[in-house]
Amino acid sequence: MHLITSDIHGREEGIKLIEEAVRHFSIEGILSAGDQCPDFLHRAFFSSLVAVRGNCDRFYEYDSLPFPPLERELKLYGKRVVMTHGDRYSPSDFNLSKGDVFIYGHTHVAELFEENGIFYCNPGSPSRPRSSDGPTAALFSEEGLELFSLLDFSTISAIRFSRS
Repeated sequence: MHLITSDIHGREEGIKLIEEAVRHFSIEGILSAGDQCPDFLHRAFFSSLVAVRGNCDRFYEYDSLPFPPLERELKLYGKRVVMTHGDRYSPSDFNLSKGDVFIYGHTHVAELFEENGIFYCNPGSPSRPRSSDGPTAALFSEEGLELFSLLDFSTISAIRFSRS
């Protein structure tokens, strides 16, 4: 299972919430849709971080770490995953197909929906949430996607992938 986050902005309270979720769910990897602001990346649990660059990341030093790209494409649990921050690119900038997962951030508002067979996930923000859901993140597993509260790990919404 992978944790999806975005818009951490290097804030300690958000980092602690992510650390707790990593332990709670036995996370094997972390996907970050930008604005991680890398002050925390030296922590061991972020060794598996796969990130894209957000609009605020340009203000931070990444030292010996590679500066994240603006977008990434990867395969995870048999799904094509396209990830970008959301400030420059939109889903229409990518050749998305049925079954693909599009991960984005930037708005600090969690969203999870399926449209025309494409799955869209904005995990919100653990540090500066802009919705009544409070601090949020998402889970990505072979079974599907789930938005959850970082305060009590309760499910906000979930989508299950079909087995076809």
